[in-house]
Amino acid sequence: MNTEQVTGIVLAGGRSRRMGTDKSMMLLNGKSLIEYSINALKPLCSKIVISSNNDIYDFTGCEVWPDELPDQAPIVGIYSCLKRSATEFNIFLSCDMPLMSCSLLEYLLANSEESAITVPVHGDGFIEPLCGIYKLSAMKVIKGFIEDGNFRLNDCIRAGSHRLIPVNNQLSFYSPDLFSNINTPDDFNNLLSD
Repeated sequence: MNTEQVTGIVLAGGRSRRMGTDKSMMLLNGKSLIEYSINALKPLCSKIVISSNNDIYDFTGCEVWPDELPDQAPIVGIYSCLKRSATEFNIFLSCDMPLMSCSLLEYLLANSEESAITVPVHGDGFIEPLCGIYKLSAMKVIKGFIEDGNFRLNDCIRAGSHRLIPVNNQLSFYSPDLFSNINTPDDFNNLLSD
């Protein structure tokens, strides 16, 4: 797929309550966590934006798209960005997954033609909703969930046209750490010690 057809969107609108500080700006090996997400998206996207109500990301060179609604649930950020996107294909990636590989994102993209939403699923059925392909056609179902007050992204994914892509050690680029995310100081310290 041509990169001109794809927008990369880093989800950085969370409140980082458990972390106690803005985790997107935490440094790992001299780079902020948000830079890891941007770098994973770069080879696949003509445009990368940051979904956030915060204006601290000038150093990235990326445009910041704020949420349209005050609730800071990820579903609101995804919906707000889809409304602004000029491309049918949109790769969403949370800012707190520094070990994510471009290869996995490319694999999801290659398998996203038939569905409005394409996300990874683990062998135990656990969905990774903050790492996936959301097409513009997903807006209608997402809007319905927001209007109904249901901000659970997994419910929304299963209700619409979706495809769950199994991720496991059968994939050459697989690592059990791909989806390691940073929510607490302990998570961050564990990542530093690995």
